[in-house]
Amino acid sequence: MSESVDRILTNWSIDGTGPLTRGASEISTSGWIRDDAAHWSIEPFLPIETQTLVEYLRSRETGSAELDCAGRERFDDAIRKITEHVQAKTTRYHAQFSDRYRSMDPDSDCKIPIDLQCDQVTDDSQRLMALCDEILTDAAYKKLTQDDIEKCVGVSSHWGVPMTANFGLFQHLAVYARGDIIGRRCKRRLQNLYRMEMVDVAIYQRLVVLFQLAEDHERGEMLSAGQFHLRIFKNIPKQDVDMLLPGTRVRLSKLDRVKVIAPSLGGWLLSLQKISRFVLVTLALAAYYSTALVIGLILAAIGYCVKSFFSYFQTKNRYLLDLTRNLYFQKLDTNAGAAFQIIQQAGRQSSNEATLAYFALATETEPISRRRLRRKCERLIREAIDVEIDFQVDRAIETLVQLGLTIETADEKLVIAKVSSPV
Repeated sequence: MSESVDRILTNWSIDGTGPLTRGASEISTSGWIRDDAAHWSIEPFLPIETQTLVEYLRSRETGSAELDCAGRERFDDAIRKITEHVQAKTTRYHAQFSDRYRSMDPDSDCKIPIDLQCDQVTDDSQRLMALCDEILTDAAYKKLTQDDIEKCVGVSSHWGVPMTANFGLFQHLAVYARGDIIGRRCKRRLQNLYRMEMVDVAIYQRLVVLFQLAEDHERGEMLSAGQFHLRIFKNIPKQDVDMLLPGTRVRLSKLDRVKVIAPSLGGWLLSLQKISRFVLVTLALAAYYSTALVIGLILAAIGYCVKSFFSYFQTKNRYLLDLTRNLYFQKLDTNAGAAFQIIQQAGRQSSNEATLAYFALATETEPISRRRLRRKCERLIREAIDVEIDFQVDRAIETLVQLGLTIETADEKLVIAKVSSPV
């Protein structure tokens, strides 16, 4: 009986996943990702947990008997070495980031001597940008170009807010994206009688924004020049990237301007017609009433102008409310917390790449080329989770060679080292 109820609840939930407690507002802002979501582009990112990947490879090997007993022991030893290597690299990233970020952390409650501030900030900002770029590259993020960002300015998706951006406000600005896929969101349309429906939308599953301002910013959010900001978001529509930048302003569309001006102008003209008739009748009766009526006409015009003014700001505030609601559901972390997340993501990506490459080599009976290894790793992931990837074979082989787990032959082919050398 309970299974039948669960099945009914699953079928009747708004996104088909079951939990009816999930609000429509959350679905419309944060979105819903299908397990088989289509990808706009093939990326290096391996969307699988390292432990899950290891368990899958072990179960696959058990079913096909591709490794003998000694091969299984070497595989377990390789996993241990890869894990230790990635943990050491992750620890190094944490230490380097903390050292370079401490003088520019906007959330820090520590003080820096005045004599050290200028030189230290200028030096660390360049080094910090380079370190973040290295970490995000390891985590399989793609850096968006300036043209990609500027194309988003002034446009928005159905769930976004049109904005204008001042790029001169930034001393440093970089945006990285990962997970270029098709998500699902809720919207209402007149053609559908404003009933809730799920539609496809191109999104980035993860988006990281790094910026440092050239001058203090006090509009909306208080941001000081010289401080370095990191922000990580989830499920951002491609057209809404500009919403995540500071210093942006709401841009009202022509339709919004018409909605603000037309009712006030129409009401004012209608009132003017009625008042004019009354003025003509009154002027015929008493000339001295004309001054009072003219004043009344002027006050009516002023009233409609004030109404239009407040209607304009009410529309802008509605857009800002939509923006705040969207970012509330989609912001994952900021500053040091965001750095911790991307460092962990970089470690997971490195572990997955090295583990997958080693297994692919270990299950070969003869040396293979890098091209063949790349194709085999891509096939393994496709069979495991049905996702097409662009496997970074050079990066994985560099790790395996460094750990003494792989040997490159004279003809530039790769083979597993039977007895792994010490690191």
